[in-house]
Amino acid sequence: MNPKEIIEKLKLTFNELVNTNQPLAFIKAILMDGTEVEVTEMAVGGIVTIMGVPAPIGEHQLQDGSVIVVGDNGAITEIKAAQVEEVAPVMEDMSAKFSAFESATNEKFSSYEVKFSAYELKFADYENKLNKANQVIEALLNVTATLAETPTGVPDVSIKTNTQFKEEKKVSYDILFS
Repeated sequence: MNPKEIIEKLKLTFNELVNTNQPLAFIKAILMDGTEVEVTEMAVGGIVTIMGVPAPIGEHQLQDGSVIVVGDNGAITEIKAAQVEEVAPVMEDMSAKFSAFESATNEKFSSYEVKFSAYELKFADYENKLNKANQVIEALLNVTATLAETPTGVPDVSIKTNTQFKEEKKVSYDILFS
């Protein structure tokens, strides 16, 4: 493979790494005033936009009663769950509380499993990108070595490479002292 082919291959690989145009999936939500917003992820770090523009800084209450706190550039800094007033039963039923706790725990675990599987996919994607970057770096090193080893021109035969220097011979006196 000549250097030009290597450089073209590097350009293609580098463009693949840089131009991963994966569209973001937005979650549609409606504020209490009826304004429709798009959210990249309903979690801290998600981005809130209104008609493609980052949402203003502050608290925004959704129709379900939950509140999202938005910081700079529309980034979610906090999510406050909706506060629902519950009427306490006259007599507590521990089995009902236990089953409610158990179902809530199961829901949490299932949501954590979904999040962890999403993280695993992201990590796998990052590993693929890292492997491609390592291939690009290795190819760049190969190109550099090829360019460094390739002569830049034909040697001029009119220039003598012999020197007038004489090699100095060292006399060893080791035999005398053994």
